[in-house]
Amino acid sequence: MKRAWEAEADALATVREFNVRITEKRDVWFWPTIAAALTAKHAWVTIVCDSCGGLTDLDLRMKPRDPEASIRVVLRDVRCPRCNGHGRPRIVGLAQSPAR
Repeated sequence: MKRAWEAEADALATVREFNVRITEKRDVWFWPTIAAALTAKHAWVTIVCDSCGGLTDLDLRMKPRDPEASIRVVLRDVRCPRCNGHGRPRIVGLAQSPAR
C-alpha cells in the first residue's frame, strides 16, 4: 500500500511540474509517460491547434497504448476538427477532467 501511495505521489509531482513548465512557456526537458499520467489520475491531455487555436481534450484511457510511451504519442491520433488537420497540434497540459 505504501509503495502504491509513493508511486502516485511521484507521478503527481511529475505531472504538476510538467504542467507548470507548459503553462509558464518554459522549456520542457521531459514528457511524462502515459503510466505516470494515469497513476497521477490526470488522464486527460489538453491539446491546442497552433493554426486556429481550437482546444481538444483526449482521454488516455480510451485507447490501449504502451504505458511506457511518452504522452506525445497521442498527437498522432489528433486532427483538428476546425481547420481539418492543417494546423500543428500541441500539448498544453494534463488534467483530471476535460477542460470544458
